[in-house]
Amino acid sequence: MRTLHLLVVISLFAVVEMPALANTITNGNFGTGDLTGWTVFTTANGTNGTGLPKVVPFNATGGGATNSAQFDVGEVSSDSTPQGGGLSQTITAPVSGIYTFAEAFASQDDASGLINADGGTFSLIIDGTTVASDSLGGFSSSLQILMGSLAGTVSLTAGSHTIKTEVTRDFLSGGANTPVEYLTNISLNAPASTPEPSCMSLFGIGLLGLLALAARSK
Repeated sequence: MRTLHLLVVISLFAVVEMPALANTITNGNFGTGDLTGWTVFTTANGTNGTGLPKVVPFNATGGGATNSAQFDVGEVSSDSTPQGGGLSQTITAPVSGIYTFAEAFASQDDASGLINADGGTFSLIIDGTTVASDSLGGFSSSLQILMGSLAGTVSLTAGSHTIKTEVTRDFLSGGANTPVEYLTNISLNAPASTPEPSCMSLFGIGLLGLLALAARSK
């Protein structure tokens, strides 16, 4: 009976303990202290700001300062369209299925006393399609910090995909006279894996042992 119990426990453990697949994004929280794994891009008439993006500590989530990518996005020349830039990365989806995505962001107004009307629009784009977007709107005071996040699901096939996290504003990027934007905690998590054949075999062994023992006890 003790042997049977052991078989059942092993088989159930093998099935229940299958972990979810890891985040497919490289360096999504900028733990390396730089932009390792990411490619910088700009829109047609956009800029990320002079010398930006770069990784700095900032409280972009409300939970304390963490490594974040810093931007100062906007138009290069005034055209009244949302312009800026962001970061892109090519990932490999290990399986087909429903993936969960998330990112946190923030924008801080400058100290000039000229209250900016656009804290930035933050978008997550996968294979050229915007899967989530949020605008922070305008500020109400100098140095005010606005925070937001994106979260949701997207269906992906196994294979290569291009992920872009984009920040845009409808105004010129004016250095010290414009708000500064921050991104962190970018993730794209694969669906939980299904039990592998070997695990199902262990489960089957436990069940067969139970049946055999029951037959012998009759």
